[in-house]
Amino acid sequence: MSPEPPRTAPITAIALTAGTIGAIQPKINAVLAERVASAGLAALVNFGAAFACVLVMLAVRPQTRRRLVDIRAWPVPRWTFLAGLGGVLIVLSGALAVGTIGVAIFSVAFFGGKITNGLVVDRLGIGSGGMRPTAPARVQAAVLAIAAVAVSQLGRPVGEFALLLVLLVVAAGALSAFQSACNGRIASAVGDPFAPTAVNVTVALAALTTGVAVYAASGRLDAPDWPTEPWLYLGGLLGFSIVLSLTIASAALGVLRATVAMLAAQLTAAFLVDWVVQSRAPTPGVLAGAALIVVAVVLIGRGQAA
Repeated sequence: MSPEPPRTAPITAIALTAGTIGAIQPKINAVLAERVASAGLAALVNFGAAFACVLVMLAVRPQTRRRLVDIRAWPVPRWTFLAGLGGVLIVLSGALAVGTIGVAIFSVAFFGGKITNGLVVDRLGIGSGGMRPTAPARVQAAVLAIAAVAVSQLGRPVGEFALLLVLLVVAAGALSAFQSACNGRIASAVGDPFAPTAVNVTVALAALTTGVAVYAASGRLDAPDWPTEPWLYLGGLLGFSIVLSLTIASAALGVLRATVAMLAAQLTAAFLVDWVVQSRAPTPGVLAGAALIVVAVVLIGRGQAA
């Protein structure tokens, strides 16, 4: 087996880093939500930080600023601009669920929902490639993804509330597939992957700000006691880094290879986070679910070029 070309090694490292960050970010959001006693406030802080990253990006990318000025002329359906709402559910689900189900099961459930809904997204032609037939390998991958979510619960005391949280994360993964398809469609149409990222973050921040403001006006939101640890406010920066890293890695390695690298790193990091931070050793069910998810990702690209 010939050694990997030198230039691909750093790009693979970028994808692996994105996966590691993907395991850490939900835990940070969950801890912040617990400390301020509000998942909504934690998500608002997350997207506020991500919006700051967008502002920095716009300051150094005049081409993206020009694309955004011309947003009314973008040749895409207007509903694709709402993809950022999927990001809201992703962050909220992490803030609500990770403390109860753990990072490992969060990762398995998230990828299970993403892979399964990928069938629907492709069949409807929501992404940039138009309608794609439902190939047998993709159906097999979806079945394996569903099985992975179920198997990951074996050996764990799962009550009704925990099961609902798992389903919430599955839904977040499903919306992530929709979000990725919309972003890809916009990026392909306008020739700039940073433009849909800016729209996503802005839409998500506006929606969260409105929701938190309405909730606060109802008198049900107590004044938070903001923690002083700086690391609790890094969730938005990490989220922005994940999107940017996957954009770079997918362009150089192909979507399948970048996704597999990210998934491998995220699951490994998730086990370590659960074990080291929460003293929660992975059960055989979680390990089996992780293995099934990896097989599902490989099946998605079977017979296709990376």
